[in-house]
Amino acid sequence: MKRGKKHRAPIARARLVEGYNLSVDNGLRLFASALDLIETFPDKALALAQVGQEEVGKSLSILAAFVLRDDSPAWEGFWEGWQSHNLKAHRAFLYELLNPVRIELNLPDGTHFAGQPLRPSMPREKEAGLYVDFDEKSGSFVAPASSVTRLEALARTSTLCYLGATADATRRALMNADSIFRLSTFGEIALRICSEPLYQQDMPEILKEFEDRSVRHRALMDDFRTASAGTTKFFVDLRKPQEAPIAPPPQ
Repeated sequence: MKRGKKHRAPIARARLVEGYNLSVDNGLRLFASALDLIETFPDKALALAQVGQEEVGKSLSILAAFVLRDDSPAWEGFWEGWQSHNLKAHRAFLYELLNPVRIELNLPDGTHFAGQPLRPSMPREKEAGLYVDFDEKSGSFVAPASSVTRLEALARTSTLCYLGATADATRRALMNADSIFRLSTFGEIALRICSEPLYQQDMPEILKEFEDRSVRHRALMDDFRTASAGTTKFFVDLRKPQEAPIAPPPQ
């Protein structure tokens, strides 16, 4: 006799707050770890950056869950997404709808990198950085250390950098004050982002309608704009050429 599909219960709101914060924090910790390893162990840096991107995507899923009723069938979709590494990695890119800041690279082979996987899929990047593989063409085993380049690790880590920064800015705005209200209401925006085919040009109108609902909504959006502006300025400043320090006059 076949066993029925395991039913996963909804998550209490207090636990969602915990999971949301932990997911963003873990994404940032994985970014810091990947950054430390790029020079010496680029294969492991690539794997950690990919897991970090999954954690950032997971945080958006948790944020969207704040508006789900306990009896909502959407919880089944939540738990299915929880198990999908590919979905979580791609969902992280949806944070760009909230603040379209991005790091892009022009690779030596002419590839323009804008976050897309440099392997056949996102999960394959993680696997390439962790596991010895077997190459069918050459008929030999391949170690991660000889398969993954520093540039490949840098590309994924740079993507995690800006996605994690946007996720953290969003989190700071939501947790700054009136957090239960903010998480519960902004979860509607997160759910739309996760479930509707939205584009960047749709967001100003969506966020304006959200802001105009009440004084509390407006205060939330004021904090969101402040946090997002700080993130944007940080990345814009990174692109500016650094001025050479002025040497002191000879004594």
